[in-house]
Amino acid sequence: MKRFRFVLLVLLTALFGIQYLDASQKPFELTILHINDHHSHLDPEPLELSSNGKTYEIEAGGIARVASLIKTLKSRSKNPLVLHAGDAMSGTLYFTLFKGQADVELMNEIGFDAFTLGNHEFDEGDEVLVRFIDKAKFPIITANVEALKGSTLYDKWKPYIIKEIDGQKVGIIGLGTAQKTSASSRPSSAVSFYDEIFRAQRYADELRSKGVERIILLSHFGYENDQRLAQKVKGIDVIIDGDSHTLLGDFSTVGLASVGKYPTIIHSKNGNKVCIAQAWEYFKVLGELHVIFDDKGDVASCSGKAHLISGENIYLKDIGGHKKQIDKKNLYALQGALKNNASLDIVKDDEKVAKKLAVYRDQIKSKSAEVIGMIGEDLRHIRVPGKTYEGIAGKDLPLGSELAPIIAASFYQASLRADACIQNAGGVRSGLHAGEITIGGVYGLLPFSNTLVEVDLTGVEVKQTLEDALINFYDNYGSDGSFPYAYALRYDIDMSRPKNDRVYNIEIKDRRSGKWMPLDMSKRYVIVVNSYISEGRDGYTTLQEVQQQRGKGVDTYLDYAMSFAKYVQDINKQGKKVMRLHKEEHCIKSYKM
Repeated sequence: MKRFRFVLLVLLTALFGIQYLDASQKPFELTILHINDHHSHLDPEPLELSSNGKTYEIEAGGIARVASLIKTLKSRSKNPLVLHAGDAMSGTLYFTLFKGQADVELMNEIGFDAFTLGNHEFDEGDEVLVRFIDKAKFPIITANVEALKGSTLYDKWKPYIIKEIDGQKVGIIGLGTAQKTSASSRPSSAVSFYDEIFRAQRYADELRSKGVERIILLSHFGYENDQRLAQKVKGIDVIIDGDSHTLLGDFSTVGLASVGKYPTIIHSKNGNKVCIAQAWEYFKVLGELHVIFDDKGDVASCSGKAHLISGENIYLKDIGGHKKQIDKKNLYALQGALKNNASLDIVKDDEKVAKKLAVYRDQIKSKSAEVIGMIGEDLRHIRVPGKTYEGIAGKDLPLGSELAPIIAASFYQASLRADACIQNAGGVRSGLHAGEITIGGVYGLLPFSNTLVEVDLTGVEVKQTLEDALINFYDNYGSDGSFPYAYALRYDIDMSRPKNDRVYNIEIKDRRSGKWMPLDMSKRYVIVVNSYISEGRDGYTTLQEVQQQRGKGVDTYLDYAMSFAKYVQDINKQGKKVMRLHKEEHCIKSYKM
């Protein structure tokens, strides 16, 4: 009898041991649906595509469509996770007016499994972020950002979470971009930032010590940075990436330039596969990543698609820019152009999310008419000093625009890192009359979808950038909208001198002391510009060439109109009105034809 019991005990132990191994060490499939960097772009936005010599316009993105597609993909996916890699906030009127509350309410409807903090979550300081987090119904995770005990942000997030999925433990570590957040956003002194690679390794080790073999890094560190991290860190299997607004997947057949494959596979320090995926920006793309883990918890394979999201209204554009609704034949051809690791999905709104969004959209319509500040005197705008423009006599403005340098000052203030700002005249669409100014008025003044970009330039390159702008309209017969205005720079211009030698006596204002000093031709400066001219447009070729040679500048993703609106609000909070700059602050010291 005792022998029988012993044999039975051995058999049961073996049986349960096999079952345990099956549960914890069997191959495991995971589907990750992910977005990043939506920046309060809650509505669909026009996007041009080109295929087989034809130009199309789609209504790309929109949170209601993203919510709908996520719901559809979840219903047919095995073990789905829904992740957001940061930068929900800052970028449109939805943020300017609602400070992240519209974003978080609608994100709650989607049901994210985790969200990591992007640098722009700190743009309006700790209190705005606290209100966002307190309303969130999803976990916030960030491993390299910590808040002091006693601060409003203390204990508002964890470095990671562990999820039990189909009997398997999956660890998800959050990660932010340390230097960019501390230098370019507005966290309080109670918030500290730590090295990304060190913290990723620390918490990967901690999760492994707890028996978690499958680890996802939900990272707002950028595509190139995360490729480097993947090579240096052990134990990370998947990186869901954000910050760099990177389009992955082959979209060349519809005229969109991508940076790499979806997913991108890197090998880690110990030789294991690491799958990296990112989903571009502004809800225009939803990433769908399928990962199969082997019985050891390592990545056996990963594949997937970047879904380019469109509404049903798709237009064919002729040479004159006129639009007409496309027929089914053209629609199928456009969808068929995207194969393999990218697709164009025609998506209907999620009704519940659309209904909630409509409430905020209606408020925007009314709030756009609300006064945000006062303009103390007429701020006239002409493009070129002394040149009559839209009824304003050039002789009355020998130093040019009164408003463009103020716009430049607002960008300089928003940037935090900038030593100076350069702004093209054409980026400002009109002057401002004395009196009240509304949000709608600001967006009418600065109507383009521009962000602020910080570019490192030597003194020589700063001078050449100013020279480029003059050459564009004067020598190359380009738009006079290229004329360069600035803040924290001042200079003389003599158009009778040879090209490339028309700008002289250049001075730059020290940000700390406020003192003016000669521009050091060998020193590097951070110059903030709008994203339009950062790409070399309007003749600003040096800006483009420098970035091609030394790497792209830092796109802050701060909306340029919103930056000016905040500048107006800040001045009015001080009980002041927006006035012309003092003569010594104006960028043009003298102008000669």
